[in-house]
Amino acid sequence: MNRLAKFACGLVLLTGVAACGGGDSEGGEVLDTTITLSEGVYHSYTLEPGTYHVSITSSNNGVTVQWLGGSGTGCSGSGEVKVWSATCALSIKGQLIVTNPTVFGLGGSEIVTIRLTKD
Repeated sequence: MNRLAKFACGLVLLTGVAACGGGDSEGGEVLDTTITLSEGVYHSYTLEPGTYHVSITSSNNGVTVQWLGGSGTGCSGSGEVKVWSATCALSIKGQLIVTNPTVFGLGGSEIVTIRLTKD
């Protein structure tokens, strides 16, 4: 990230907006955000190759987490979880997908906190 981009990112972070510069080639924090997912809705994050660590918490019934483009034990994804943490190595450009699964249209929204770092 060049100096101007770092400066702009710093200004954005000072105003309280999170997740600036996600998925770049540098290590450190990629994403630290809280989102609300309605039932049956997912959110995906595109990631460059590298090793990532994710920590996720959700309210109510939980969410499912899936890695695309990863290999190894930590890349297997999850069932429905309220708290989940894993490390995954992406050998190609990939994605992290967080989904609030649907159950006959009876579930509620999930408030999900996602913290993603890159080694």
